Amino acid sequence: MSLQPDSSSTDLVSTELEAYTLLRQVNSMMDIYNRYDLRSEDLTVPQFMILNYATPEGVPLSEISARMLCDNSNLTGIVDRLISKGYVTRRNDPQDRRVSLICITPEGADKLRRIKPRHHARVSRRMRTLSESQVQELRDLLQQLFQGLRERTPDEDTPEPR
Repeated sequence: MSLQPDSSSTDLVSTELEAYTLLRQVNSMMDIYNRYDLRSEDLTVPQFMILNYATPEGVPLSEISARMLCDNSNLTGIVDRLISKGYVTRRNDPQDRRVSLICITPEGADKLRRIKPRHHARVSRRMRTLSESQVQELRDLLQQLFQGLRERTPDEDTPEPR
């Protein structure tokens, strides 16, 4: 007796891979659009994200890196460039000198105030191929996927050696 792959499971894997590929393609396209939009503002996407997360009181760099899903070391140079532009400052946390707080300056807040409405309008235009209810459904599905991925560890997906 030969074992034939179950066509329903094969179809599911194919659909999952197609959804995964589409998700990566949409992310890449949105990233390209964002880079293009921000170029005229002399900002990169990561710089824009840091400006969005920073506050006048200061946010720990570790919190920003966690929200951006990267290591602190990846953001150090980006923060340095924002400091040189006068958009943020870095200071030690008075409660824990090992913690760097990233503080948006009045100039950075002004820059963000000017950029955000245009950025939101452009994102909204890019999403217009979907109805409002489809956008809400997409958000809910992506939130569910994101939460599921956060609850897993990368080694859970590593196949067992035979």
